[in-house]
Amino acid sequence: MSLLYALNKISLQKFLSLFFLYSVQCVSVFTANNYHGGENLEEQLSEKELADLKAKELGILVKFDRMCKENNLRYFITAGTLLGAVRHKGFIPWDDDIDVVMLRKDFNRLNRVCSKALPEGLFLQDKKNDKGYPFHFDKIRLDNTEVIDPFLEGVNMHKGIYIDVFPVDKCPENNKLAQFMFKWVSTTSYALIAKQNKDFDFDYTKKSARMLYHFMIKMPRGFVIAMRDFVVGIFNVFCSGKKLCTVSGAHGFPRETYKSEWFEEKIMLPFESGEYPAPKGYDSLLTNMYGDYMKPPEDDEKSGHFTSVESDK
Repeated sequence: MSLLYALNKISLQKFLSLFFLYSVQCVSVFTANNYHGGENLEEQLSEKELADLKAKELGILVKFDRMCKENNLRYFITAGTLLGAVRHKGFIPWDDDIDVVMLRKDFNRLNRVCSKALPEGLFLQDKKNDKGYPFHFDKIRLDNTEVIDPFLEGVNMHKGIYIDVFPVDKCPENNKLAQFMFKWVSTTSYALIAKQNKDFDFDYTKKSARMLYHFMIKMPRGFVIAMRDFVVGIFNVFCSGKKLCTVSGAHGFPRETYKSEWFEEKIMLPFESGEYPAPKGYDSLLTNMYGDYMKPPEDDEKSGHFTSVESDK
């Protein structure tokens, strides 16, 4: 037995032990949220910067929508973008990003379609195309631009203006298993950030979570991604599909869980100067995610993700 083989075997055994502890205890990474972005920032974009950012994001969405139509890719606007369409017929005034989702079958085709059909000047950011990218969802980035998100300080990757593209996966109907799925994706994604930013850390409430988190930081990037994809893949294979989720969404469990029938059909909703597809169950989705979604939040809850933006680098 070679030394390398023995070390790999020890690492795998340690990982499986930590994985078991983590899954049994269903540890707390955050109370609800996964990826926070830069919420409640002290420094915010100016009105001009925000308007310029929104215009460029909308331009990305227009091109993305056209590409999806031409290649039979289904997507839906979601989260703040969906809420903006329903409540404001466009952007929420203080919002600074665009979110869409794709059912897993369509999401798995996205990389292949983008390699042939993504318009010039745009970049599909995923785990394959950008070796510094830590997340389980994709972004469509605009080249020669940059947005500063303090959450991703020290991460070496494309940081252009973007729209988010989240996969919608099958979700366990058992709440404990569903929580584990969400928190597993969070932990592995945060570990990938911490591999690049040594100051990035979280105060885990349970020992098994801390151990797994720090173990993952020491592992190769490919190993961490493989373990993340393995868990999500297992649930996609064995779950019934009656319940779905955006496991890497900002609002976390249970606010990013859905009934499958909500996505069986699309309806077109106005957003700024165009119309974009929304799930037919958008009212149930928004109620689950925001509660009384037609009521605007308090002023201290109105915040974006970014502290600065460069439109022409």
